[in-house]
Amino acid sequence: MTAVTASSDRWAFKEWAVICRALATGRQDVILRKGGIVEPGGQFRLESREFLLLPTFLHQSAESILPKDRDLLEGIESDRPQEGLVAFHHRARVTDAFAVSDEAALVALRPRHIWSDVIVEERFHRWRRRLDVLVVAVTPLPAPLIFAWHDSYAGCKSWVQVQGEPIERVA
Repeated sequence: MTAVTASSDRWAFKEWAVICRALATGRQDVILRKGGIVEPGGQFRLESREFLLLPTFLHQSAESILPKDRDLLEGIESDRPQEGLVAFHHRARVTDAFAVSDEAALVALRPRHIWSDVIVEERFHRWRRRLDVLVVAVTPLPAPLIFAWHDSYAGCKSWVQVQGEPIERVA
């Protein structure tokens, strides 16, 4: 993992909505990330130590998380903002960041996340045997921040910079 390259309160981190719920409720305190899909240089980068959580709904599935945590998927679609909007409910602060290149270290992280072993192993072995780990403290925002969707948020990337100013929630 490369070092922080910029500091801004405009950074948002894209993560499955169910993982955002797990982070927000304390059932998870780590984010495991594999860089390379569209990350610069093919490697995950820690862009900011503080960021908004941007819940995503693509690719998450019950099979991707542990059976004991599948209750977090109940009503998950109600978290989806109206089309054309993006909603931020939580902020995260990185308290530690490190890379894991030994599968034994992944086992030690097992109690700290809700991903299934299959997902963790698949991510670890894709391209090279490595995962980046962010230990985070998550806090709710005093009120949701609602923004208009921006095309720069699309795609398989970890980080986006929030565009524009917050708008009122559309009824």
